[in-house]
Amino acid sequence: MDVGNMVTNEKLLIYPYNLQFSPMLRHESLLNGYEISCLVSPNGWGFTGKDAGIADQGPDIGIFVSSDFEKSLDLCDTVMFIESYFPLDFEKIIFSKIKMAIKSRKNIICLLQLKSDVIKEIESLCDCGGLYFKYFNGTQNILPEDISFENESIEEINTPVIFVIGVAERTNKFEIQLTLREKISKLGYKISQIGTRSYCEMMGFHSLPSFMYKSDISEVNKVLMFNRFIKKIEEIEEPDIIIIGVPGGIMPFNRLFTNRFGLLAFEISQAISPDIVISSLLYEDYKADGFEVFANSIKYKLGFDVDFFNIANTQFDWTRAYEEHILSHISINSRYIDDKIKGYCKSKIPVFNILNHDDSIKITNFTIDKFIEYGSVKIV
Repeated sequence: MDVGNMVTNEKLLIYPYNLQFSPMLRHESLLNGYEISCLVSPNGWGFTGKDAGIADQGPDIGIFVSSDFEKSLDLCDTVMFIESYFPLDFEKIIFSKIKMAIKSRKNIICLLQLKSDVIKEIESLCDCGGLYFKYFNGTQNILPEDISFENESIEEINTPVIFVIGVAERTNKFEIQLTLREKISKLGYKISQIGTRSYCEMMGFHSLPSFMYKSDISEVNKVLMFNRFIKKIEEIEEPDIIIIGVPGGIMPFNRLFTNRFGLLAFEISQAISPDIVISSLLYEDYKADGFEVFANSIKYKLGFDVDFFNIANTQFDWTRAYEEHILSHISINSRYIDDKIKGYCKSKIPVFNILNHDDSIKITNFTIDKFIEYGSVKIV
């Protein structure tokens, strides 16, 4: 073995570690060139000294969370600053730690949305220290935003497509997307993928293009542009399978909690026809025949059938929502979801818990089996 040619992964410190990062931690192998060496969260979040699996209430991961940011800098080459479900003051807490990390000669990766003046300041500080600064904000597009269309026709996508949708946010959608990517790739299939987070490029695939969020682009053009966006990816990357994570929810809960009316889901469903659909639900005490009701609702709204359901280990906090008029969720231990799913064995549509290792294998194998049954992919 030529030791001199061995590539050493950069050691990453993650701050502030929370539920947002759990899917990436559980699929660390997708972070090419990096090794997660330490996780740091503020002391009051209740993660300190505990296994990182506590953040998403899933199985243990085998790495423990610290609250000592300064001391943990000695264990890393690079610090990744990530999104958080819990509010943190950027100037007082996040930015001060970015400067501390640079002063300690650590590279900076940022998955947060930053103002242009802050970006310039971080770039300047890193340049002066001979360090790098990587900023992921989901703006990498492969289509010009001023593209014009001669007509409103939809181009056919010949590659089989998987949709990952959720009834709302916090439904383990990103975990499903990363599970499918990791496990299907290991089976030998080439995947093209569009994910629900703005920093998917960090893991080797595409974020949802920024034009889908632009207010100065008509909804009709968004549908057409997304269709051409996927067609372009198909032509350039020549994948065996395309996975599309659909951001946000698919429909309003009520007049107060609208999930942005499911507009993104509707637009994407008009741009692309999926071959397989995995729909993730928030936890509730469902009846076995309730999944068919959900499936019919989705079919009439978005125009496609659901092949599998996932139940997230998150429940919407309706009591707090009505009393305080805010979005709030309750995390549930994933083992409890395993017990609930046993009661859904008679459901005509299979129901899974993506945080269960056996279920993650089943949903991958069932997906490939369906594609082979349809004749859309070859056995590898």
